[in-house]
Amino acid sequence: MPPLTAGEIVGRIKANLGTPWRDTTYRDTFKFGGPETEVKGIATTVFCSFGVVQRAAAAGLNMIIPHEDTYWNDRDDVSIVSADPLYKTKIDFMQQHGIVVFRVHDHMHAQRPDFTYVGVARALGLEARLETAPQSHRFTVPETTLGAFASQVAKRLGARAIRVVGDPAAKVSRIQIGVGYASPPINRADVDVVVSGEQQEADGAFDSPEYVLDAASLGIPKGWIMLGHAVSEEQGMLEMAQWVKSFTPEVPVQLVEAGEPFW
Repeated sequence: MPPLTAGEIVGRIKANLGTPWRDTTYRDTFKFGGPETEVKGIATTVFCSFGVVQRAAAAGLNMIIPHEDTYWNDRDDVSIVSADPLYKTKIDFMQQHGIVVFRVHDHMHAQRPDFTYVGVARALGLEARLETAPQSHRFTVPETTLGAFASQVAKRLGARAIRVVGDPAAKVSRIQIGVGYASPPINRADVDVVVSGEQQEADGAFDSPEYVLDAASLGIPKGWIMLGHAVSEEQGMLEMAQWVKSFTPEVPVQLVEAGEPFW
């Protein structure tokens, strides 16, 4: 059997995406190595941290498909980090181990359904039957308290550092999911709690934490659970691994968790 190259795998990703590939993207490109690299195994992850690279190499997975950046900035602009010793250590290790990195971000969010939402909903036990409408990302669950629900969220995700705004005794049942920076506003009449990735505390498009504080002062049951960017999207990379595996049977494919950065 001829060796499978990174370029062939990227071609299969594009062919199975279900939406047109946009060549104008600066995110979804090779970040290290190139299409000619022979692939022995594939790791998906949310962030291509050095720890992920090391664990992938140890597992014999030399192609890494991260959702987020490799060089600590969204454009993976190496000109701003090339003098940093961490950069040199990282690329030297990847060179020595034949690593190739191809990021999939924009097109993952363009997929329907978006794997990031599917993954976090699955991890939280928010089944499709609980969703108010397909791909609405709003779910109705049996009534509970904000405190109990937040504890369950942390337990299910293994999260150490979620942040919660609102009265822990507030009775809630209508849940809205957001991921990454896609944090929906809390001021919908049909939403009690937003569970999302990142959210500015102030000066955002809508200052939701302050809104929740005011709602709590007035006895209105509202809550905000902030997971952090990595925690909110990592489960989506498990969905990505399973998807890539479905059309790349020649090599092993698995999630290598970047893990929660905060503690």
